[in-house]
Amino acid sequence: MDKLSQDMKDIIDMIKLFLSRKDVLQLIQILMEHYGIKAQELGVAKEKVEEPKAQETTDEESFKIIPCVGVILPSGKLLFYDGSQDKGSKYDAQRYIAKLPKGYDWHLMTKTEFDECKACQPHLNATLRKMGGLPFIYLDSSYLLADNNLQRGYVRYCADYV
Repeated sequence: MDKLSQDMKDIIDMIKLFLSRKDVLQLIQILMEHYGIKAQELGVAKEKVEEPKAQETTDEESFKIIPCVGVILPSGKLLFYDGSQDKGSKYDAQRYIAKLPKGYDWHLMTKTEFDECKACQPHLNATLRKMGGLPFIYLDSSYLLADNNLQRGYVRYCADYV
């Protein structure tokens, strides 16, 4: 490990923190297929890995999870798994968007998205806790939404997921 770059060490640390053994096996399989690597080249026997499901289930108790990113809501919106634990300003909330995972068009949660989250709150909160994220525990009047007039509030972020 001494010869690895700092970026590679950071990636390995993130994988250790957020992925299960099953997830790591799937990641290895995907990378091996992408780069055309055979198990013999690694000097190990290839372990059979289950094919990942397109969707976990269609019932309202399950959500598709994107590790280290968030949860896909029934509407197809992607909810960032974490949120603020303190009330912040709109200015700070907009600046924080640059720190969110790349590849998504993040925005402050809207009232419609908040209502969807509240409608499935018990199951959504269980999923968020499982991911190490922050559940929805405040009233809607406490959240700083894209389409309300609050100047300070708790913040959640969403993006369209395609």
